[in-house]
This record gives sequence, C-alpha cells and structure tokens, in this order.
Amino acid sequence: MEVHGANGYLLDTFLRDGSNQRSGPYGGPIENRARLLLEVIEAVRVETELVGLRLLPLNSYNAMRDSDPVALASWLADHLNDTGLAFLHVMRGDFFQQQQGDVLTPVRERFKGVLIANMGYSSAEANAAIGAGAIDAVAFGTAFLANLDLPERLRLGAPLNASNPATFYSQGPAGYTDYPTLHPFPGAPP
Repeated sequence: MEVHGANGYLLDTFLRDGSNQRSGPYGGPIENRARLLLEVIEAVRVETELVGLRLLPLNSYNAMRDSDPVALASWLADHLNDTGLAFLHVMRGDFFQQQQGDVLTPVRERFKGVLIANMGYSSAEANAAIGAGAIDAVAFGTAFLANLDLPERLRLGAPLNASNPATFYSQGPAGYTDYPTLHPFPGAPP
C-alpha cells in the first residue's frame, strides 16, 4: 500500500506552507504540518505491514507551493526513518517548473530505507542513479502509459513510444491500450 502525500490532496495540503495556514498543532512549523501525515502512516501500519509513501515536495500541481521544499523533504526524510516505511517514493521535480531544487540528494542522505525516484528518467539515467546508490529504484509513470511493454523495451534498449497527454484519463481504450507494442499481446487488437 502506498500512502499518497502529494498532488495537492489532503496530506499534501497539510505539509506545504503555501496551503497550510493553520495555527495550532497542525499548522506553522514543519513538525506540526507533518503531524497528520505521520499519524496516517501509523494508523495504516496497524492494518498492513508494508506501507510506502509518495511525496512530491517540488510539484506545483493543484497550485501547491512551499517556501522551502528542500527543507520540508529533508525534515520528512529524517523523521520517516522511525515509521517502518517499506519505501519512500519521491518525484524529483515539478511538472510545471514553478519550484526548483534537489530534493533527492538530501532525502537519500537522511532516509535509511528504500528510496524510489520518479519523473522523466531514461533507462540509462535510471541505471546510473541506482548503480551510484543515489536511489534504489525508479518508477516510470507516463512511460508505462505509452509503453505497455516497457520492461522489455528497457531490457532491449528499444525506442519508447511518446505519450499523448491529451488521452490521459480518457474514457475507452484511447491512451491506455492503443499504443503499439514490440510484440503483440495475446488477444490484443491488431
């Protein structure tokens, strides 16, 4: 299970000082803004042993902002070590280029568990980052939408299909199952 602390959803709105204007135990300094997230992780871990967390400290999706996303990510990385997370999944950038910074380096320095990175990795870059110990794994999001056979393409060094954002979240097969594959899947349309 992955707890979603990103994209301007509830937990993200508590974490970021651009949206969290509360006072009291859930507002103000980072440790207060992170309180709800830590409480959710603790509650979810009671139900299941393997819990991961997804964070996007730089992403400005849904108008999310933080005055110091690197400090936020660093504080969280320090304090997530004691939560028993199976993994921490961090997006390294901002789709909209509104916020900049390196969040992965301080997170890797502080978080002692499995670190998964995301956002725009090529196969070579992913392999290099994993080989250098900068991260433990890479999550390929949109590349999987456009390449149902992504693992095989990466293994073979085959070119990737370009994704079509206009079909993301469409109804029907457009954007989900209509991209070409290297080898037809059994039962796939011609």
